[in-house]
Amino acid sequence: MLKKLRLYNYSVKAKFIHRLVCLFIFTLLNATICRAQKYTFTHYDIEDGLIQSQVNNLCLDKEHRLWMATYGGACRFDGMEFTSYTRQNDMPTNIVNTVFTDKDDNVWFGTQTGPVKLVNNKPITFKLSGDLQSLHTRNIVQDAKGTIWAIINNRLFKINGNIVKQVLVQDTIKGALSCIATDKSGRLFASVYWKGLYALENGKWISKASYPTSNKNLYIAKILFDRADDHKIYLQSYTGIFTINDDRLEPYESKVISSIKAYLLSITQDVDNNFWLGTGNGAYYLKNHQLVHFNANNGLTDNAVSDVYSDADNNLWFASQGNGVFKYEGSHFTMLDKSQGMPDNEVVMAVAKDKKGGIMLGIDGGGLMHYDGKKLLPLGLEKKNTALKSILTLYTDIKGTLWIGTRDGLYTFTNNILKQVKGLSDYAINGITGDYNGTIWVSTHGACFYIENNEVKQLGGFSHFSSSIITLGRDSVIIGTDDGVQLVFNKQIVKKFKLDEVKTSVIFCMIEYKNMLVIGTDDRGIFTWDRITGKVKNYSVKDGLNSNAIYSMATDDNGIIWAGTGRGTNRLIFDVKKKDFTVTGNGGSKSIILESNQNAALYTDNKVWIGTTKGAVIYDVNSAPTHSTPPHVIIQSARLIPQAPGNSWENSTMLNNGAKLSHSQNHLAIWFLGVYLKNPGGISYRYKLKGLDTAYSALVKDNVVDYPSLPPGNYTFEVKAVTTDGRPSENTASFSFTITPPFYQTTWFKVAAIAFFILLGITLQSYRHRVKINRLKIIEATKREENLKIRQQTAEDFHDELGNKLTRITVLSEILDTKMDQGQVDQKKLLEQIKQNASSLYNGTKDILWALDPQSDNLYEILNHIKDFGNELFLDTPVEFEFNGIDESLNEIKLPMEYSRNIPMIFKELLNNILKHAHATHVSLTLDAITVDDIQLTLCDNGCGFVQNELHKGQGINNMMMRTKRIGGDINISSEKGAGTVVKLKIKLTNISIL
Repeated sequence: MLKKLRLYNYSVKAKFIHRLVCLFIFTLLNATICRAQKYTFTHYDIEDGLIQSQVNNLCLDKEHRLWMATYGGACRFDGMEFTSYTRQNDMPTNIVNTVFTDKDDNVWFGTQTGPVKLVNNKPITFKLSGDLQSLHTRNIVQDAKGTIWAIINNRLFKINGNIVKQVLVQDTIKGALSCIATDKSGRLFASVYWKGLYALENGKWISKASYPTSNKNLYIAKILFDRADDHKIYLQSYTGIFTINDDRLEPYESKVISSIKAYLLSITQDVDNNFWLGTGNGAYYLKNHQLVHFNANNGLTDNAVSDVYSDADNNLWFASQGNGVFKYEGSHFTMLDKSQGMPDNEVVMAVAKDKKGGIMLGIDGGGLMHYDGKKLLPLGLEKKNTALKSILTLYTDIKGTLWIGTRDGLYTFTNNILKQVKGLSDYAINGITGDYNGTIWVSTHGACFYIENNEVKQLGGFSHFSSSIITLGRDSVIIGTDDGVQLVFNKQIVKKFKLDEVKTSVIFCMIEYKNMLVIGTDDRGIFTWDRITGKVKNYSVKDGLNSNAIYSMATDDNGIIWAGTGRGTNRLIFDVKKKDFTVTGNGGSKSIILESNQNAALYTDNKVWIGTTKGAVIYDVNSAPTHSTPPHVIIQSARLIPQAPGNSWENSTMLNNGAKLSHSQNHLAIWFLGVYLKNPGGISYRYKLKGLDTAYSALVKDNVVDYPSLPPGNYTFEVKAVTTDGRPSENTASFSFTITPPFYQTTWFKVAAIAFFILLGITLQSYRHRVKINRLKIIEATKREENLKIRQQTAEDFHDELGNKLTRITVLSEILDTKMDQGQVDQKKLLEQIKQNASSLYNGTKDILWALDPQSDNLYEILNHIKDFGNELFLDTPVEFEFNGIDESLNEIKLPMEYSRNIPMIFKELLNNILKHAHATHVSLTLDAITVDDIQLTLCDNGCGFVQNELHKGQGINNMMMRTKRIGGDINISSEKGAGTVVKLKIKLTNISIL
């Protein structure tokens, strides 16, 4: 009984253990999933320009370029080209363990011979203490203060400027350091072998976790800070992953991680916070406690993955040992090729869906294959009929019958029964379709057929090559030929139908879209024909197509047309308002460049299948978009092209930003690049040259602009990069330069020229004015001379005629007086009046004759004339008269005749008034002052004076005032009762000649 009980207990334990083993195996099977589908990776290796295939570490700089550390040097990748840094360009060694870019975008290399800093593309090395046995450098980081830290020979060093200094953890720990890292705040963490994890806080090392002393093999290779939780720290060893909780080290996902048989070499988190592990055999993806192994079977590599790097643009990179670099493209599309069971000849010529929902693939040389969503299996029909090795097209009709077009006829396959359609064995079947009535239409290399009631009939009036065929409505068929398209209506060729826009083109494929027919051609892109309006539009490479050869097309449920071209797949998105298509990429970050095959496109179950020369590409139209970031654009170079004939950029001169060029240096070429590692080939550009252009250019693919003949001016070239989905770069790259004008176009020259011409004009005008003035002066002098002659002649004539006559009157009066009797009193009085009037007239005539004489036209003569008049007037009177200030130098002051006439007359009036009314005993006339502008004469007497307010202006005073005004003078009379009178006459000399 006890034995049976033991046996029973043993049996129970055995069943329990068996169940545990089964459960463990089931867990492993579910934890490590290896699906049949092939994921998409972009692979870069030495044939692409990578300097060496053993890649150790990856890093991204601020210009979004990828840096790689290899055993053959360092590499920089901008999406288009690799730039190498080796001993050939001054690197101290080609063995580069790590690469790092600091906050100032300086690049650091950890090499076998110590740290190296790249400054202006020149490697700079550092001197270290001589007691180090090795300078093997790894793990270069930068803390919040900008200090560079590095592990050299398993020791910690701090780099400030050119000084490299060793630092001990906690000032005492001399154990080997396995790795260092900085968190988001820039705090430095260090892992000390056999000790634990430490953090540098406020200049002091704080212990964060101690490593178990029992595990001597625990070696932490990388410290990872969680992207979402700042408090989570992950430590990766070669055999597991650990986290730190309450300062304790705990395993992370130990059961799942333990299923990985290879050593763990690296760890990172992607943008969705899932883990990627680089191992000695490919990489693993850890999500929801499950692993997906990526190796050569599903697109990656079987080699060791030394670094998995998630860059700032959310690209995921894998650095392999011996197989270059891979970039994961996500699951937007997958591929079926020989890695999933397809024959070596992967040319998928046709795609169709069978009545059970599976996918049928026609392989050129490989027959018919079936894909049920998990496995790709051959049907082996080519063994029954060798013609089925060369399948050209497939079509499933409304009854579920699969029609197979080959190079040697047409076949049907239904319910596993293969039949050949009789009468078509001599034709290569290029296209198959069915109409609404169930009629099957077939296009071949030399005719067109339709099948009704199992009877094959040839279309009358058509004997051309036809490559594709499509039904329109219930009674129309369009045939694509090598010379455009032809319309069939009620099984008759419509001869009047013409679509001239596609004539001469080979029609590879056609689909119906809304009220349009969309046509794919061999070398002219896509044409759309609106059957209502008749309008035809063309879309080609210039509109965004990868190629002008359009082999196949399909429309998804979102109304998007997928076009398989000679260089990958494009999407055409219809804008209802604009009634126009926009051409974009394939909807994902990867633009795979594969040549599509004719009529090999199918849309089903939210998947678009495109048959290509390298297998079948399957696009998931509803896949979640990847976390997209905008591109970054940079100016690569600007070059001055010599003006000599035949010169090009090869013998050009590199220019620096802000360059100043002469007017003859006006041929420039500018190279730029949109750095977009997610899809390097899907970048277009908009640019403008400020100072020449007012708006940005249309989208262009070329990344160089040539300006052959720029006028002088200040210029700034600006460029933006744009992705296939229209997303522009956040930054704008710019390059400024100045082309100085020739001297004759400079401002100073123009100002000088204007000043010169103004001065010349002024000089000419001045010369003309001077000539005119001289001419006027000559004329005036001539006139003056003539006037002088006339005055002289008048004075002489006046003196001779009038003076003689008056003298004769006086003499005759005196003779008559002597002959008259004394008693003739009245007659004598009358005679005496005649004598006095004649005498007065004679005296007045002398003043007129004096004024007429040109010799009187100077100040000296005028003043002397006044003096003589005064002396004569006051002669034999009790009045003493004097005139002071007359000098012979006054002869140099010439005065006009009106001055000679009016000045004496003014003073005659004044002196006569003094004699008659002033009762003065002393009269003085003084020339006070002579200036360039005026002269002043002052007349004073000591007479009785008068009250000025009581002064009555008689005719004499009025005449005196008028004469003063006539010569532009000013007279001032001041007097007081009993205090005499003072008269001041100021005469202006402006515009009067002074000889």
